Amino acid sequence: MLISIWVWWKLTFNEKFRWWHWRPLLITTLLVVPVFVYFYTETEKEVNAGPKIISHRGIDNQNAAENTLEALRLTNREKPDYIEIDIYETADSEFIVFHDANLSHKAGIPKEPHDLTLAELTAITVTEPSSKYSGKIPSFDQMLDEADKLHQKLLIDIKVSPKDSPKMIDNFLKKYQSRLEKKQHQVQSGDIHVMQKITNHSPKFDTFLITNSITNVEISGLTGYSVPLLDLTEDLYNHIVEKDYALYAWTVNDTDGIVTSEYLEVDAIITDYMSKTKEDLKQIKDQRDYSFPYYRQLHNLHIFPMI
Repeated sequence: MLISIWVWWKLTFNEKFRWWHWRPLLITTLLVVPVFVYFYTETEKEVNAGPKIISHRGIDNQNAAENTLEALRLTNREKPDYIEIDIYETADSEFIVFHDANLSHKAGIPKEPHDLTLAELTAITVTEPSSKYSGKIPSFDQMLDEADKLHQKLLIDIKVSPKDSPKMIDNFLKKYQSRLEKKQHQVQSGDIHVMQKITNHSPKFDTFLITNSITNVEISGLTGYSVPLLDLTEDLYNHIVEKDYALYAWTVNDTDGIVTSEYLEVDAIITDYMSKTKEDLKQIKDQRDYSFPYYRQLHNLHIFPMI
């Protein structure tokens, strides 16, 4: 920035460039070098940090039945930044960890989570059709207890049902808000009204709206958007960048998607293959040209007008 001002000053007032005089060179060096060193150090940190890696539904390469305590324990060993889980309200206004809107596919029971009580649901064993791994449906309290014991942060996806109680979100926050804030867990949902209710409580945890389009509804205090990578349009991406929202991309399961996510500088990658994603990101960093940090440094310093 200082160089830009100096160059533009010279050009504007038609002054001669006296590069060979030692005083202006010394002064310029003393002023500019520390600024460049600082910005380069910060840029290098930013570039090397990369996106967070989030395990989708708690698994890593089908290592367990998704959204189970066993999945949480196994995947935690790989040190994900967050583990994403899904929760539903039960018939007795408690919460269980489960993804599907119906129990038929994984438990052979033609009922919805909201049709059963917490005790009934946590007695059910679910089986993954593809991997054949099985596990009990955990309560949200069990999952939170285990995550806190493992010092594992969660990204909690709140699922909705027409059968949800009117006070579902109020009850959820009354019971869990302070705990989620203390442990720095995060919350997301594909329901705009759920996210509005949550942000109205001014939580001190990050909040994300799951969407594939620009919403016209204002959600004050929202942290960012959680977007299917394949549905991320240029308009939506520009909207997120312009509004300074965080961007989570899902479900990123191949190298092309990882490269794209890195190029777009997403804040987090949600993936079913966490270990592979970590390896791919490491290779991208190892192969990155050193010109990239310099480019970012110049961008941060607003020096492009002189180039």
